[in-house]
Amino acid sequence: MLDQNTDRSWWMIGAVIVGAALIGLAKLAFPEIFETVMTFFKDMIPSQLG
Repeated sequence: MLDQNTDRSWWMIGAVIVGAALIGLAKLAFPEIFETVMTFFKDMIPSQLG
């Protein structure tokens, strides 16, 4: 029983690391897309919340 939980934890940690690496690589490869998205959210938040 404890073995399965440990295995799941390692798979979860691995998935988080792989996901972060993919996001980091995409940010390095396509910085203009990330800047566009960040600008969109920065502009939207003040108008929608207050």
